[in-house]
Amino acid sequence: MTPSKDHARASAPPQITSRKVSEPVEIPEDVVERIGALCLALPEVTVRVDDSQTSARSTAYSFDIRRRSFCLLVATADAADMPAPLLVLRADPDDQEALLSVGHPFFAPRAGPGRIGVLLAEDTDWGEIRDLVTDSYRLLAPKKLVALLDEHP
Repeated sequence: MTPSKDHARASAPPQITSRKVSEPVEIPEDVVERIGALCLALPEVTVRVDDSQTSARSTAYSFDIRRRSFCLLVATADAADMPAPLLVLRADPDDQEALLSVGHPFFAPRAGPGRIGVLLAEDTDWGEIRDLVTDSYRLLAPKKLVALLDEHP
């Protein structure tokens, strides 16, 4: 006697995940704190929070200089259904091209030209992230605020 297909399915081990697919993705709190500290240390930066979470996207944190976003922090679910935090930053064309040629963790986000995406992971180089955040800020900030930044590196 051969087992039925239903019996074979019932005896298969269940897949184990750490979050239910219907639950919203969350950015790890240490990542939110770290990026927030980097961005809010820059002159006149404000943060907008979009709490409209879905099962595919986390709360989004937009760090702005005079209502223009220079850094977006969000997380999506990766292939293992775990949070994959990422940043979307402004980048000049030469830097964007150089970073994209490196590949992982850099990618071209859907946000359009003049932006670079960075996946954040345990092996993230936080010094490099600080430099990228600061460069992104410099691209949007008025000269007066960039001068303040240059006075106090």
